[in-house]
Amino acid sequence: MSKTQTRLVMAMTGLFLLSVTIYRWQAFTHFIWTILLFKALVPASLLMICYGLGRMLRLPLVVCLALPPLAEAINWQYIRHFIRINQVANVHHIGILERWIDYRDVIQFNRQFSSFNNDLGYTLWPGSIGAHSSLEYHNQYQINSLGVRDDEKSLENPEIIFLGDSFTMGWGIDQDKTFAHLTEKQLGVKALNAGISSYGTFREMLLFKKLQRDSCKLLVIQYCDNDLEENVAHLREANPSQRLTPEKFEKVTIFNRINESYFPMRYTYFFLREKDILKRIFTNPLEVWSDSQAALTSWISGKPLAENKPAEIKSSSKVREHTENFYHVLKKIREIYSGNIVVMHLDGRYTKPELINAFEAQAKQSGDTQLHFLRTADFLTAHDYFPVDGHLNAAGHQKVASKLGQLIREVGGISSHVN
Repeated sequence: MSKTQTRLVMAMTGLFLLSVTIYRWQAFTHFIWTILLFKALVPASLLMICYGLGRMLRLPLVVCLALPPLAEAINWQYIRHFIRINQVANVHHIGILERWIDYRDVIQFNRQFSSFNNDLGYTLWPGSIGAHSSLEYHNQYQINSLGVRDDEKSLENPEIIFLGDSFTMGWGIDQDKTFAHLTEKQLGVKALNAGISSYGTFREMLLFKKLQRDSCKLLVIQYCDNDLEENVAHLREANPSQRLTPEKFEKVTIFNRINESYFPMRYTYFFLREKDILKRIFTNPLEVWSDSQAALTSWISGKPLAENKPAEIKSSSKVREHTENFYHVLKKIREIYSGNIVVMHLDGRYTKPELINAFEAQAKQSGDTQLHFLRTADFLTAHDYFPVDGHLNAAGHQKVASKLGQLIREVGGISSHVN
């Protein structure tokens, strides 16, 4: 073969391998060696494409080799641009970066922090210490012997116990900046942060049963929209295949290794896959060109992309389903704890009032006078959330802690040691 033919074959081979990683990526998620193969194929295939096509166009070798890292640097800067402009926006318009949650390291399945548990599915690895990072944060974690993100002393006779998921755990936030820790410091009482990422109300109840509760004078329950799926599955004794087994847990932790750390061309791969560039550039090149122009204009102007995404409003039937299943679990909690409970709702990027309204209305019907509600939708704004990740940032945790402290003082029953 001539040099031109050889270079064409190399470019086409690279295109084929890249297509496999984009359209058949699930095939790489079952074993550790396939994860490593995936991380090698992505940069190798892009390098083969750039080298083959570049040399066919008689570009210098150094230029051909520089094209992939240059593309990666541009994509990284574009991501940083979108994060910066959305941090100060009243409404987040992050477009394709909404899909980044599928590419982030999930701490409960991170091999450094994840620990299978027969009763709870998983806890964080008892005694583990390490860092958890993504586009918008880098935080240290210290896990106690129970498998939650708090110190060992907090397990002994806590007056306040916090139950919740990643919001309560403090995803994206340093340990001393979570609303649980700030509330503890504000009131001057011992509190335990028992929030674990992705827990629904049912598993929170199971974890609560394992805690030392004799000293507990107040229980804080943080609800999230994704609690519903877990609550329904457990309360209705759904198909056992939905339950997490050691085998399933192991598979998920292997899959998570794709996202645990950076691999060459990771950000370029993200845009190629989520924008479906390889397909659209052949089927609708004008649309690809239009998207590129819009992205460049946004970058230059420093303004978010125009977005006409309707607000998500839950139907009355869906709100009722959330409420019914939450109160079924709450009934089980009441069987082992009769004291004051504060319930609040937090959801990714924005928290809306529909659910807490329904929860509060149900409480009035039940006549439970020791059930109280923190209406987070009344004071949290877009500025209190990470634009891309969707969790509360430090400002959001500070607001929640301040309002929660006020409510706890009004509820009473806590002997504050701070004036």
